[in-house]
Parts: sequence; structure tokens; C-alpha cells
Amino acid sequence: MILENGPSHTKDLYQAKKDLDKYGYCLIPEALSDEEIKSAKDRLIEQAEAEERLGLSFRDGGEKQEVKFKDGKIDKDSFSEANGGINQRLWMLVNKGSCFRDMVIHPLVDELVGHILGQDFILSTHSANIAKPGGVRMGLHTDQWWMPQPVKAGENYIRPSEISRKADSNFINPDLSLGISPPVVANCMWMLSDFSPTNGSTEVVAGSHLSGAHPDQDDQSSYPILQPTAEAGTLMVFDGRLWHGTGANTGNTDRLGVLTTFCSPQFRQQENQTLGMDRDLWEGCPEKLKERLGFKVWNAYGRIESSMDHLIDIEPERIKELKPTGE
Repeated sequence: MILENGPSHTKDLYQAKKDLDKYGYCLIPEALSDEEIKSAKDRLIEQAEAEERLGLSFRDGGEKQEVKFKDGKIDKDSFSEANGGINQRLWMLVNKGSCFRDMVIHPLVDELVGHILGQDFILSTHSANIAKPGGVRMGLHTDQWWMPQPVKAGENYIRPSEISRKADSNFINPDLSLGISPPVVANCMWMLSDFSPTNGSTEVVAGSHLSGAHPDQDDQSSYPILQPTAEAGTLMVFDGRLWHGTGANTGNTDRLGVLTTFCSPQFRQQENQTLGMDRDLWEGCPEKLKERLGFKVWNAYGRIESSMDHLIDIEPERIKELKPTGE
């Protein structure tokens, strides 16, 4: 299943879909125009600087960074520059610029994410990573680490809520005679600067999406890791089962990328889009974006009252405790 080489860049959507099937990812050059690149890059840098000044900056990827705990919970101060964090992450980009909202409903998303997940899918998380010089590699992982593995009837299994990001041996060396899980997650990496192995281009293992396995977090030295080189404006779409991770930035410039993750409508989103969306944006949002954010009722899932509603409202009318008139 594991391949030594990856796909070539292509604007041919038929070929891109074949690449997704075979390699687990595809590369589409010039997916964003020069104007779109500049708009998104300027907005991202402006937002990042403002969040930094206001003490809202989230930093990770530091070699000496240590995740600390307070009262049994992760201490958010762990993800700061003061604690050794280097790369800056920005979350919930739907609220932070029309250029980012446009990415969620881009025609290439319809075609390529739709190829993986089908016609209906929702936004799981829309974030950015400004990978800075000195940032270390994240390590390979899959975005379906929480997906239960197939088991034999009556066989013991890891309870779904007890699955850990650190892959159990059954996930690293699965019984392939039982089959593998299908994709329920798909990712889009919008490259706002040139990507290269030097500045930490996304690490991938071609074909790993069909292995049925998760990468070993303790030893990844034997994996044929690839780091695609691409110009700003390139879109990389990849299967959520693909082994991937942020590379180490050993260069002297920032690498800017926007990562848009989608999931099937049955699954919980990483970012709670329906709760987190800025209410002031609602009236100006096209219906397609509202659907992608999770406001569409899918086979009665995501409803407030009637399962026959197409869309729920951002401020839904709630039927409270009632009594018949006169009682």
C-alpha cells in the first residue's frame, strides 16, 4: 500500500481524483489567483499580528515546548511563545475574513472533497498555520485517529471514547482481513507561500490511506516520507486517513498555509461552527456556506425541532415547557 513516490501537479480534475484514490492526495497548481493569494496572505498576517498583540496567540511546534497541566486540565499557557512555542496557529477562520469563507465553498472543494466524502459534507475546522523558522516536525498522524478499527464478531475492542491519539498496537498493525475504514474526513491545504522541505512543507506518506494502519508515534524512521514542493496558490487535497504532519522549518522564512478540514455530516466537528460563527455574518452568508458550516439538517441530524427543516436558524426558536390553555 505504501508508495515511494507521490503524484505530479495537475489541473486535470479527472487525474486529480485518480491521484486521490491512488496516493491519498493531489496537488492543484494556481488554485488561487495572485489577487486571492495576496488578499488571504495580507488578511492572515494582519489577524496574526493583532492576536499576538492582544495575547490571543496560540503557539506550538517548539523543540523545548512542554504541555503543562493545571487542576487536571491542559494549561492554555503551554501554547505560548514564552513557553517555547514557535509556529502560530489561528482558529475559526470563518469569522476572520471573507477570503477564508470563500475557500469553504470553492468549486475545487465541491469536486475534490466531494469525490472523497460525497455530495454532503460539513466544515470541521478552518485554521491557519504560520510555520516559523525553528519549528520542529509535528510527526505523522491521521485525522481519523478516533475511528474504531474493524473487529471480529464478539471480539473485545477499544471503546470508542477511549481511543487515544497515541495509536494502540491494533491500529499500527491491524488485521487487514477485516477490511479497512472508509474516509470520513478530507483536508484542503491552501498554500499562501511557496512550500518546500526547507520551510516545513507538509509531510505525507503516499498510499498510506489504503494501509488500514496508523503511523507509529514512537518510531517513524522507516517510513518513506515525502514533502511536496509547490508554489503559492497551490491547493493540496488529501484523504483524512493519509499519514501526514507539519514538517520542520529549517529555513529562514515563514511558511503560510490555511488548512480546511471537512467531515461527513454524521460526525462531530472539531470547531463548533454553529455556535462559534459570528452572528453578524449570518445575513450575508450564502446558503451553501450555511450548509457547509453544519446548519443543514441531514437525515434528521442537526435539527432543533422538526426533522423536515432544511436549515436551522442561527438563533432558533425554542419550544419550552408548555401547558394547554386553561390549565
